[in-house]
Amino acid sequence: MDVTPKKVRRHDIDWLRVILFALLIPFHVGIGVYWGAYDFVQPEHEFEGEKNRDALNNELGEDVNNVYSFTGDNFISYILTWMHEWRLAALFMISGMGTAFAFKRRTWKLFLKERSKRLLIPMFVGIWTITPLTLMMATKYFPDSFLEGIIVYFGGGIVLTLLMIVPLLSRLISLGHLWFIWSLFQYSLFLLPIFYLVRNYPEGRIARLLKTTFRIPFRLGPLLMLPIFLSISDIIFKPIMGEAIGFGYEWFWYLLIFFFGYLFIIDKDKYFYFIDNSRTHITIATLISTLAFIWIKSEETKSGVPYIGGGWAGDDHKHLDIDYHTNMTLISCFITSFHAWFWCLFVFTWGAKYLNKPSKHLAYLNQGVYPFYIVHQPIVYAILILLLGNGLSKFLILMVGTIVVTLGCWIFFETMKRHWITRVMYGIKELPIKKENISRIATSIDEK
Repeated sequence: MDVTPKKVRRHDIDWLRVILFALLIPFHVGIGVYWGAYDFVQPEHEFEGEKNRDALNNELGEDVNNVYSFTGDNFISYILTWMHEWRLAALFMISGMGTAFAFKRRTWKLFLKERSKRLLIPMFVGIWTITPLTLMMATKYFPDSFLEGIIVYFGGGIVLTLLMIVPLLSRLISLGHLWFIWSLFQYSLFLLPIFYLVRNYPEGRIARLLKTTFRIPFRLGPLLMLPIFLSISDIIFKPIMGEAIGFGYEWFWYLLIFFFGYLFIIDKDKYFYFIDNSRTHITIATLISTLAFIWIKSEETKSGVPYIGGGWAGDDHKHLDIDYHTNMTLISCFITSFHAWFWCLFVFTWGAKYLNKPSKHLAYLNQGVYPFYIVHQPIVYAILILLLGNGLSKFLILMVGTIVVTLGCWIFFETMKRHWITRVMYGIKELPIKKENISRIATSIDEK
C-alpha cells in the first residue's frame, strides 16, 4: 500500500527571508554613511552636497539619480556594492518560491484577493503614512503649525496616491523604497496565467516544459541555462536602461529571478535534491564569479563605463560614445548576472544545510518582515541626520545607526501588531494557533 509522504516545511527558506530582509537596515544605513547616498542627510548638503555628488558621478560615469550606483573606494563600500548585487535577487527568488507554494492551494481569484491584501494594502498604507515623512525629510520641510503639518501630511498622501496612475512618477515619488512590494504584485499579476496553467494542467505542455530545468544533464539547467537567460535580459535592456532601484533593466531582470524561484518549487523535490547535492559546484562557481565581479568593478572604476549600473548607451553617458555594446559591456552582462545568480544559489545551498531547523522565534520574526521594511527608511534618514557631522567615525555611525533603526522598527512592529486593523494595514500575519492551544481552549469551553 502506498503511503503518502508527510509534508515537511522548509525552515531554511523562512530563515533566509528574515535574514535577507534584516540586512536591509545595515545596507541602507551603510550607503548613507559610506556612499553619501542621501544628499539631504549630509550636514554640508545645502552648501556643497550637490556639487560633490555631480563631481564624483562625472568621474565614475555613474547615474546621479540612482543612489545604489553611487560607490566609494573603501572596503565597506565594496561590501555594500557586492551585497546589493545579490541580496534583492535572493529575496525575489524567495518571493517566487512563496508564490508557488501559495498558488498551489488556492484558486486564482483567492490568490489575487490574498495578494492584494498582503501587498497592495500595506503598500498604499505606506504611501499614506510613511512616504510623506520621507519626503518631508528629503525636502527639509518643517510645518509652522500642527494643523499645517496634518494638512500637508494627509494631503500629501492623497497626491501621492493619485500619482500612482503615472508609471514613472509613481516609481520615483509615490513608492520610494516601497517599490519592492509593487513589483511583487506586478509580477504575480503578470505571471498569473502561467501559474493557473501549471496548477490546473500539471501534465500539460507548459508545465512539462517548465519542469525540464532539473532534467538537463550535468545539472546545467540551474547552473548554466538560467543565468544565461538573466544575461540575455541584461544584454537587451542594460545598455539603454540604467539601474534605477527596481526600475529600468532591473524590472525585467527581477521578473526572471522571481519566475525562477517559482520554477524551483513547482519541481521542488528535484530542486531540493539539487540544492543539497551541488554544494561544492555552487561554492566554486560563486568564488569564480566573485573574482570576475571584482575585476569588472575595478574596470568600471578605471574607465568610467557603468558596467554594473548599466545605461552606457543612454543619454546620460553620450560622452562614452557607445552605441549599444562593446566586448567589455557584453562580458560585464554575463559577469554581473552569473555573480548574482551564484550568490543566490550559494545562500540557498548553505542555508539548506544550516538553517533548515525549526525555532519558536521564526514565526514571530517572519511577522515583522513587512512592518520593518515599510517603516525603516524614514528612521534611517532621521538617525543619519542626527549622527552625521558629529565627528563620529563612519563605522561607529553604521553600528549605532543599525542598532537604533532596528530598535525603532521593532517598537513600531510591536505597536502595530496589537490590533487586527493595524496588522492588516502593515501586512502582519496572524501567528498560527498551535494544536495544543486549540485543545486547551476546547477543554476550557467544555468545562464551562
